[in-house]
Amino acid sequence: MSTAMWLIAFYVVIDIVVVVAGSIAIGAAAPRWPRHWLEADRGPLRLTRLDAPAAYRRIRIASLTRRLPELGGAFGGESKRRLPGTDPSSIESYLVEVRRAEWVHWGSCLTIVLIAIFNPWWLTLAFAGVVLGVNGAFILVLRHNRTRLLRILKRG
Repeated sequence: MSTAMWLIAFYVVIDIVVVVAGSIAIGAAAPRWPRHWLEADRGPLRLTRLDAPAAYRRIRIASLTRRLPELGGAFGGESKRRLPGTDPSSIESYLVEVRRAEWVHWGSCLTIVLIAIFNPWWLTLAFAGVVLGVNGAFILVLRHNRTRLLRILKRG
């Protein structure tokens, strides 16, 4: 194998380590974030017209939800696999956890910045596609869950 191939392989391994370690660090810190940070939809968590039930049905979000792993409880957080209760207080607490998870995935997308510092542009672009694609799938599921929870709360 040529020196260039070894260098590319080295970059790929380092990129994987940076992305995985960064994502784990963000996920591990998230359960310790103050609750008041997560009591409203701010920044990228703001819902738009695109967050309509019909849009999520078109992209078959239910199928995607079943295929993705749930690691919310891995670092002391709560699993988002099941609704913990149907009373308003339980739904509000669950909404906080869903927002926390969405912030984790948005933060994980930022690991691309770290690898962009030392990577060739084309490798950064390739990793950006993978990182955004993987985290984007989770973000879509979490946004869908949040819209459903907000509709339940609105109905009373």
